[in-house]
Amino acid sequence: MRFAEYTDMQTFPNVTSDLYLYGMHVSRTTRGRVCDRHLHHRMIEVNLVLEGRQTAIVGNTRLVQHAGDLVIIPPMKAHEFRVEHGESMTCFVMHIQNADHSVIRALRETGECLFPIGHLMHEKLHSSVLSMMSHLQAGASTPRILKSCCEILVGMEEYFLPEAGVASVPAEPALADRIAKAIEHLISASEEPNAPSLLTGWLEQIAEDLGVTRRHCYRVFQQTYGMSPREYLSLIRQQEAMHMLVNQRDSMELIAHRIGFENVQSFIRQFTKWTGTTPGKFRKQQSGALNYLTPLELDPGPNQV
Repeated sequence: MRFAEYTDMQTFPNVTSDLYLYGMHVSRTTRGRVCDRHLHHRMIEVNLVLEGRQTAIVGNTRLVQHAGDLVIIPPMKAHEFRVEHGESMTCFVMHIQNADHSVIRALRETGECLFPIGHLMHEKLHSSVLSMMSHLQAGASTPRILKSCCEILVGMEEYFLPEAGVASVPAEPALADRIAKAIEHLISASEEPNAPSLLTGWLEQIAEDLGVTRRHCYRVFQQTYGMSPREYLSLIRQQEAMHMLVNQRDSMELIAHRIGFENVQSFIRQFTKWTGTTPGKFRKQQSGALNYLTPLELDPGPNQV
């Protein structure tokens, strides 16, 4: 085979993306609390109120979101939503995984989450979010849906990184992400032989595996995410339990074992402390309603983008 001979050539790096959209839905409620305190591991949440108003509690900050307002929540940020009893609210929600690390870092550092009508971020994103919702409702093709998603991400980049110079992720936030992934692995790998105990010594083991001290590991995680490693472990155990109770038919014993409890009685006691109700009652009451929770192991199905 003979190849062409070029006198000049400009080459470019290969580009790949594992962009993943999860939990997109339009919901209407009049029942008060919309969703309990939770977080998303490595996903940005975009929440647009279409009618009415809701209160977003992000960390310890309360934000009143009116019709047309956007709330954007970075990964690893605990949040919940509430609607006053007797009031109705309709919203569109989507979650984006594998957004640019520099955008995520900027979203975390600025602390901005509420982008009302008239805000520059709102102007950059609003039409693209509505376009995304319309494509989903119309059953549009994957390329059209991903096009709207990319427009949303570009709008965030233009707002947070106006110079379009994408800096590398600083060492400490990168380390915090590795600690978070290691904590998540404690849950997802709890059934493996020789899995570490979740009672004691797990943070020391993570620190040793990452080549840092336990103290440094704790400090970096706390400063980056505003919660301790143990608080994060507890929260994702709670979320995994809730998700499995509602979306799977596994026994209480199997669920308890999967999230690191040595016996079902300990799991039932802890779950009741978390939610105010037993796992059995929770399963009956919720029955498929927890579409806002992100499972640790994401496995895109045929109806997911």
